[in-house]
Order: sequence, then C-alpha cells, then structure tokens
Amino acid sequence: MKSQSIQKIFIISILGIFFLAGSCTAQKESAESPGNAKKEQPEEAGPSSTGRSGENAPQFHPAIDFTLMSVNDKKVRLTDFLGHKIILMNFWATWCPYCITEIPHLNKIETSLIDQVKLLSVDILEKPEKVRSLVRKKGIKFDVLLDQQGEVARKYRVRGTPTSIVIDKQGNIVYYGYELNKAEQVIMSLLQKG
Repeated sequence: MKSQSIQKIFIISILGIFFLAGSCTAQKESAESPGNAKKEQPEEAGPSSTGRSGENAPQFHPAIDFTLMSVNDKKVRLTDFLGHKIILMNFWATWCPYCITEIPHLNKIETSLIDQVKLLSVDILEKPEKVRSLVRKKGIKFDVLLDQQGEVARKYRVRGTPTSIVIDKQGNIVYYGYELNKAEQVIMSLLQKG
C-alpha cells in the first residue's frame, strides 16, 4: 500500500515537471522570436470561423464555462460576466518570471478599464497559501482564481505561462496567445467598436 502511494506521488511529480518545463519555455520562445508565436485555440471550443478576411484575422470560438474558487474564497463562474464585459483571462504561476513581470501591467488594466473589462487571472497547479502570499506581496488588484487540478488550463489547452485570452461580450474567444500587449490591443479595438 505504501509503495503504491510512493509510486503515485512519483508519477504526479514527473507529470508536474513536464508541465512546468513547457510553461515559461513557450513564453521565452515567443519573446525571442515574436514572428513565430503561434496562436492556438481550444479544441473543445468548436469549429473555426473567421470574422474578417486575412491570415491574421482572429478566430471566433465560444469560451468554455468554468467555476473556480478565488484566493478570497469566492466562487467565480465565467458566465457571470459574459454579456456584460470583455473578459481578459490570464493563465500564470507564481514561479514563472514572465508572469511576475506582467503583474504591474495587469494591475494597470484592472484599474483603468474596470468598468468595461473583467480580468480573471488563473493560477495553475499551486497551493492556495503560496498564491495568496504572492498576491499580498505584489499588491495584486485583480481576481486571482485557483486552478489547483489544472482542469481549466487543460480545457483551454494552455501550453505555456503566461497565456492571455480575450473573450468578447458575446462569449467568443477573439485572442489567444502569449503577448499581453497584443491582448490589450484587441481589447482596445473591441472597446472602440462599442
């Protein structure tokens, strides 16, 4: 019985290492060669259709609903915000240096666009105490959700951290990628259209 528990812990640890190895690496590759950054869409989100012509037109897929607990012990459901605000989801982890450097920019988005944009930050596979500690230390002003089992990250096919996803008011994913600046440009474009 004890050896089975040790084997399970070992397997879970190995899987965690593989997940972590791919995370910030994807962001680093994107930063080093921005022209090669690939925008991936969640497979479960449905068939692809473009709203505009051209190679760089955003792909419109319906967002996948989820419910997670926040670091403030509140249940947060994605559909509570659909139809009211543009949603910026940001998948991250406390150990990821790229994620930490984005915090001031995310705080700025939260304070300047609070009436029009809902920022949902999703921490992946970490203990709540560790995340809460960083939230206090860094003065994070936005909602931080805990995806402790990585289920939401899997649904959205997150392969690296940080990953930003913009969802329009109709519930369609209109941006999926590693560059927060591009996500913000998409948000500003949506706001200009009304």
